Amino acid sequence: MRPIPEQSLSDCHQLVLEIFQGVLPEGETVVGKSFIRQVLAEVGVPEDEADTMLALVNTGYDKVCYQEFFQFMFQEQDAIVPPPRKRLSKQVEEPFLCSYFRRVFETLGGANDGGLTKAQLKEALEAFEMSLPGSANTHIEDVVAHIFEEIDQNGDSEICWNDFQKWLLSWNVPHDDSEDAARSLFTFLDRDGSGHISAQEMMDALMLMSEFESKTDRSLSVTHSEAGQIIRDLDPDGEGGIDYHTFLEVLHAARNHTPGSMNQQPHLVLNFDVNNTVVMLDSATGADSEGLISMVLSNSAWGTIDYDDNGWPSRWTLKAPELSPTQPEANLHTYSEFVVLQNPFPDPAGFASKADLRAANETVKASRRQALWSFAHSGMPGEAFRKDLASMQEKLLLPEAVRGTQAAKDAGLGGDSVQLLPSFLHLLRELKRRGRSFTLIFRTFGKDLPQLRKELEALCQGWHPLFQKEDLVILDGSDGQPDYRMKFDKLNGCGTFFRNPLDGDFIALAMGTVEQPSKLEEGPQFWKDKEHIQIFEGVHQVFKHYMQISSQCHTVALRDYYPGWAAANSTSAGGKPFFLGRLDPAEHCMFFDDHISPLDPKIVDPIDAHLWPRRYSSGQVYGVHLVQAQPLLSIRDRNYFVKCVEDCEAARAAKLQRWHKLKRLVGDLDGVRKVLAGFIYTSVPSQRVVFRPWSSSRDVHRAQRVPTFEDE
Repeated sequence: MRPIPEQSLSDCHQLVLEIFQGVLPEGETVVGKSFIRQVLAEVGVPEDEADTMLALVNTGYDKVCYQEFFQFMFQEQDAIVPPPRKRLSKQVEEPFLCSYFRRVFETLGGANDGGLTKAQLKEALEAFEMSLPGSANTHIEDVVAHIFEEIDQNGDSEICWNDFQKWLLSWNVPHDDSEDAARSLFTFLDRDGSGHISAQEMMDALMLMSEFESKTDRSLSVTHSEAGQIIRDLDPDGEGGIDYHTFLEVLHAARNHTPGSMNQQPHLVLNFDVNNTVVMLDSATGADSEGLISMVLSNSAWGTIDYDDNGWPSRWTLKAPELSPTQPEANLHTYSEFVVLQNPFPDPAGFASKADLRAANETVKASRRQALWSFAHSGMPGEAFRKDLASMQEKLLLPEAVRGTQAAKDAGLGGDSVQLLPSFLHLLRELKRRGRSFTLIFRTFGKDLPQLRKELEALCQGWHPLFQKEDLVILDGSDGQPDYRMKFDKLNGCGTFFRNPLDGDFIALAMGTVEQPSKLEEGPQFWKDKEHIQIFEGVHQVFKHYMQISSQCHTVALRDYYPGWAAANSTSAGGKPFFLGRLDPAEHCMFFDDHISPLDPKIVDPIDAHLWPRRYSSGQVYGVHLVQAQPLLSIRDRNYFVKCVEDCEAARAAKLQRWHKLKRLVGDLDGVRKVLAGFIYTSVPSQRVVFRPWSSSRDVHRAQRVPTFEDE
């Protein structure tokens, strides 16, 4: 092409249009990006700026619609007036260390009452596990004393946030470009200076940066699926907007993960609910194995629900021939869901007393149980699964040669059925075979922990009757390795939580006992006069001790506090405390419970250990840290729990890879600024990739809608 003379905007517009018309076949409206690069070069646009323009016009595609190209290149003059300088969020302006500790002060009350004491600061540093500048290899007490010596000028034994912030800023804390790049990104996208951006805006920006960066490094290419998962890590529900602090926390967490560290096997912290997760028995309702398995089948059989003229569910018809814990096709419902709809709980407003309401609710529960227990009976909707019922019953029976033997009785197996599921026992043996470091923690609201001791001891000592003919695996410490026997006579062998959601969400942990107060009003005073018990009060002290017992290779029996869960209306905020940090590369915590669902942790409370009272949502932790135990599979498949652990580890590795890629992607400050430079006169372009929040994900849509078993 001939050189293009300097022309007015309208002439240039006409010239580019003529070039397009000269090469486009009749009826075509798109051209390849390589051709547009030539056009831009002819009008004097440098190659790197041309790449940025093309990414802004239509990222993610090899071709560009010329109408979109014109709209981008030739805007009205009043549309390119630089916008006024935006008010920046204070949180976005300050360094990560300052924003982090600002929230620590707010959590402990320092931002409101004017100061923190030495004890509070020490508690914060210990519980939040955050090192301050100059504190490496130094005892926390010495660090706190040094801080107060420099800051506490008036000697009132308190420090305020402003003084502490000045002290932090006085240190030349090293940081990399990722923090500046993140700040640049948020400064542009955070239009109102609130410190939040929408999930879709972040999705668009990620795809744009991916296209720009992957031109020179293909490993930085981000797929639509990866981008969506990254956003879910930051804003799992797609409703509240992405918080700048959370984004920086992920970037800082990614600094600890290198490709080499991602391949190292972490220490496993395995929390297991007891009833209907690793044990199939129900002494509370009197259900035998047939009744329990019928309930499992009821919530794994999928069909349609017919409604009468009044909208009442009148009939359930089986449609899926195979049992499944997930919905096989759209618009199907489990028989359990039908039974719940047919037997709703009454309106509390119609009862004069709580006792009458409880009695009415128990009547409803009894009706539900009766319908579920008879699901596979002759003439009932689940009759087709009679063989499955018999097969699963057989899986729960002790081998005939073992029943009634002295070995079975010594292992606490006095009846015909197994107690701890063989798939669970097999997991423990496999972890030992593979040389894994792990902590085993039993978690239950009930009093059933001591009755598991004999069977676990039999497994650990190598004489469990179910495994006598297999290769010997020892977990009792006699081989010099960790001892996983349950020990109720050891201080750290057992314990019980107490929590009161009505009293500032107070949490306590008493070690050395599984006895607990029957009423919220009794509180930790219940244990004050009891010997050989250690009490930890407050979430930070509880978390600190929980982390200590979780770091050791042993078994811990922890009883959770049902009255606290009931006081929180049986929501996760009052459930079983589960402390999580930001993906420690050396530790992987998991919680198995049949009440967990993809959309709602329900009975488990996934606490952000470093930023209490913040919680993680299911979208952030489901499938990595939270596992919905499926009795249909754990009874049928001996390798079920082994596969669950492997799946969680694979999901964790994928998350670490995503965070590492995000760190590298956003860490290129020059690259981010080049991309954002193209945004100066435009809004963020739509990338035609719509963010799907976790609540719209396939995992949530296909999940069972009601729990298999009643609340514990």
